[in-house]
Amino acid sequence: MKRGVVCLSLLLITAIPGCAEREEGLHARVARLESELAEARARLDESGAAIGELRERLERHEAALDSLTAELVTVKVERDKLRQEVTALRRKGR
Repeated sequence: MKRGVVCLSLLLITAIPGCAEREEGLHARVARLESELAEARARLDESGAAIGELRERLERHEAALDSLTAELVTVKVERDKLRQEVTALRRKGR
């Protein structure tokens, strides 16, 4: 029994420094990962704001495009009416 206690004591004494080093390494790794996570969240917040601005610009451009499309349709209708009038006047002039 005494021999088992001595072996266990030796095992613990030799394992403790290795565990402490490993624990320190894990703490350092956790700290690094927390820092990287904070940086990633900051970048995400920035890109989220940029995405919001881009969406607003897209909506403005889509509204402008819709307006121009409606104006183009109006111009085409007027053009077709003028063509009909010109054709009618040419027929009268003959």
